Amino acid sequence: MKRTCQVAAIAGAAFAVLFSAPSKVRAQTADTHGGETSPNDALRMGEWSLRPLLELRTRAEARRNPFDTGGFVRASDTQTVIGGRIWTPAVENQWFVHERARIGLAAERGALRAVVQMQDARAWGDTPPMQVDGRDVSPATSVKLAYAEVREQTPKGSFLRVGRQEIQWGEGRLLGRSDWSLTGRSLDAARGVYVIGSFDLEGFSSILSMPGALPPAVSRSGEMAPTATEPEGPGAQLHGARVAWHVAPLLAIELQSLARFVRQPAPSQLTPSDLYVAGLRASGRSQRFEYSAEGAYQFGRVASVGENVSIRAFAGAARAELTTGPFWKMRIGVQGAYASGQKPGEQSITRFDPILPDVHTTHGPMGLYAWSNVIEGAGWLRFVPFRESQLLLGYRYVALARPSDTWTSASLVRIGTLEDNTSRHLGHELDACFRWSPWGPLALGAGYGAFVTGDGAKAILHAQGRGSPDLQHFGYVQATMMMK
Repeated sequence: MKRTCQVAAIAGAAFAVLFSAPSKVRAQTADTHGGETSPNDALRMGEWSLRPLLELRTRAEARRNPFDTGGFVRASDTQTVIGGRIWTPAVENQWFVHERARIGLAAERGALRAVVQMQDARAWGDTPPMQVDGRDVSPATSVKLAYAEVREQTPKGSFLRVGRQEIQWGEGRLLGRSDWSLTGRSLDAARGVYVIGSFDLEGFSSILSMPGALPPAVSRSGEMAPTATEPEGPGAQLHGARVAWHVAPLLAIELQSLARFVRQPAPSQLTPSDLYVAGLRASGRSQRFEYSAEGAYQFGRVASVGENVSIRAFAGAARAELTTGPFWKMRIGVQGAYASGQKPGEQSITRFDPILPDVHTTHGPMGLYAWSNVIEGAGWLRFVPFRESQLLLGYRYVALARPSDTWTSASLVRIGTLEDNTSRHLGHELDACFRWSPWGPLALGAGYGAFVTGDGAKAILHAQGRGSPDLQHFGYVQATMMMK
């Protein structure tokens, strides 16, 4: 906490100097909920401009043969204990209805801006994924956004922002908004972006969790820690710095760095955990073509009893999309990704940790794998059948970088591990998604996905007590109304 306050104070002083210095600024920084100036139709109250923020979203989804539910689990309220393991019956059908309402207000006066947005998220359904953190379980009524900022009065200029906010870098592989999930993701952070010429300089410092025992409603086990000297929750902080150079419309180069610190409250037998990430990203966009390529390397130490375990892991990904012609404005896209897994017999950690990723954008509509211990190859076609619509047809091949290591979903739920697994082949995913906006604020969507399991996936699912399904089906329908 002391370190965070010091970083925030230094950042505030630096930005005070930067904002006082005249410079010719070219806006470059994309920003959510605040990059734009006040619209002409904003409500006026004296010198203040007020703009309401409203979003209503309902989604129904269903799966046949879910991979992360039933079988061997680590819960304490399940049915059967066999051979020291806890088991539940394998799940064949799973369905949910998600509802989310957000309402808020953005107020601006010159260079000053404040945003507050409340969120109520609910879910109805059956048999949730096992091993899900209790802090992510709905229902939840919370503050989604609550920040104040001082900014240049240009569409995408420099700013200094303090409070609860959304932060996304690039496509969200390491740090994303994760808006597809029920609640989305916000960080309590101090953040600044300085735009000078063709450069963006960004830094933030955030508190992920305060150290101390957690109440039952937000603890993983649902029970209080046994004593005050055995708290469950470690303290965690995340700090980041990014430098982007916009060389040309088709070339932007970004240097990214993240540092996550985890500290157990004293007394604790666990040592501290420090994870550092260094990344490089290149991207570009024109009317007909866009692409991105990024790589990341992780190092540091992971908490263990009595000693630290070092971590050395890496990952890379690339994506490109091209508009080919007038036929329904067709676009062809390809994507590939790799993330290291745990080497057998290695004392240090070699599995890549995706930190706080987006759960949907880069991992396919079904969300069956993460940027961790994975090999991915994908291709898709996008069409515009008629005005304000989009049709996507996609294919993805998914494999494990290390067959004996963990298979993790996009939501970072552990699907399973089989130490003597010899096949890295997880399977093939086929997707079809349609989106239509018949009216400006309203968007309707529907999608279907099928995942054909390979030998590696079948072996892991069988070891977890979930059978050996040949296929998983996934479907959803969604309606969103938004005003901002």
